[in-house]
Amino acid sequence: MLKNRVAKNHKLLRKWARKNSVTCFRLYDRDIPEIPLAIDLYEFLPDDVSTPEEAQDFINSQAAAESANTPGAASRRLERTWLKVFLYERPYEKPEEEEREWLGAMTDALAECLCVDKGRIAAKTRLHEKGGSQYAKEAGGGASLAYNESRSQAQEAAVQKAPQAQEARGRVFENGSIFFVDLESYLDTGLFLDMRPARAMIKEKCSDRKKGGLKTRVLNLFCYTSSFSVAAASGGADFVQSVDLSNTYLNWSKKNFGLNGFDPENFEWTKGDAMAFLDKEAARFDIIILDPPTFSNSKSAANDLDIKRDWAKLCSACLRLLDKGGELYFSTNSQRFTFDSGLLPGATAQEITERTIDPDFKTKKSHRMWLLQNAD
Repeated sequence: MLKNRVAKNHKLLRKWARKNSVTCFRLYDRDIPEIPLAIDLYEFLPDDVSTPEEAQDFINSQAAAESANTPGAASRRLERTWLKVFLYERPYEKPEEEEREWLGAMTDALAECLCVDKGRIAAKTRLHEKGGSQYAKEAGGGASLAYNESRSQAQEAAVQKAPQAQEARGRVFENGSIFFVDLESYLDTGLFLDMRPARAMIKEKCSDRKKGGLKTRVLNLFCYTSSFSVAAASGGADFVQSVDLSNTYLNWSKKNFGLNGFDPENFEWTKGDAMAFLDKEAARFDIIILDPPTFSNSKSAANDLDIKRDWAKLCSACLRLLDKGGELYFSTNSQRFTFDSGLLPGATAQEITERTIDPDFKTKKSHRMWLLQNAD
């Protein structure tokens, strides 16, 4: 069953990805309830491609070569193709040997139908969140999920079925930008694929303002590896400030900026808790991106974050920092979240979720997004 569904999805999404110069996308997300996997496909850029312009030229030439059935073109692409497989927590416990055999059969099926070496299939387990890191975002719709080091022995053994023979790190391309991803070291890879259209939206907004002669100041809260910040800078934003609790992710962010030809020293980086930052900040911004985790109990923050409880406080603090005509883009991946505009007096709110969902997430919408502005 998995082979047929994945092959069908791949045929459709590969064509879409090639047309839109996208080298990583969601391929499968629990399409079949009995197979609780999420599968993402990543095509890494070759080592000799170093700039966004070179990346675009390479992707165009690769597409042309495959369309012309140039010998070796498809096989060279497959040599740079990786799969990230998430095994969702089951509502019941499976025996260790049975789980191992099952996941082994699934990875065998994926390797066969996509012609990807099993050494380039990285697997992780996602569990329902009981607390955890700031960036334990879900792979797709449903309850908030987090990586849990105490996963069952069966799951642990199963995900070790296909050890990586190669470095599971590389660079991918999206909407004119290069991003570094790590498929093995963390639960998440450094790039939330579902937010692709939202990044394009921010880039276009900054570009339109620049064309109109307007200066643009952008604030990116809970910035993670700063893909939104890269989009803003690529669109011509005059000032971009990125805030995150983690030095690891701020350094990763700076790497992403460098990959796109930007000197990180020309941008603002703030290590700290977003809520504490908002309480003290007095500067004004034209665009604020607020994409917080569903839950975080990081020791680096003064208080736990629960988006169902704290969203209105966060949005209100952001609205206070908006310049006249400014826009707040607020998103959440909590499927139990209820947005109540009555909790934001003096603000206008428009849900724009449908504009931020690409074809690879149409069946399992993994987030919701609102555009908020001050009414006066």
